[in-house]
Amino acid sequence: MLNHECTNNNNNPDPVYLKVAIIEPILLACIDGSSFSEIDRCVQRVIPSSELVQREYIFYLSNSSFISYNGIEKKYFIEPSGLELLEVIYVQAERRIVEYNDLTLKIE
Repeated sequence: MLNHECTNNNNNPDPVYLKVAIIEPILLACIDGSSFSEIDRCVQRVIPSSELVQREYIFYLSNSSFISYNGIEKKYFIEPSGLELLEVIYVQAERRIVEYNDLTLKIE
């Protein structure tokens, strides 16, 4: 299990677990900057998920500084910590300790 812990800015005592299968396409879409609809298309190609779920993931990834939103361009962009997270994801997936679809990110 990808046990990469992040501190959430909301002081929420309960951790949130996000599926890497949804996180990865979001981060990849944000490398060159993407609107929500572009992110949605990228995620849907990999794993079916609702718009609400994707917005929740974007919220947590943004709150944890893995991605940021540029209001002028109306696009999300990956942050340096998001690139580092992608590297951690790929290392964990390579090790095959856990099935890729079972990998999760714990955000506290």
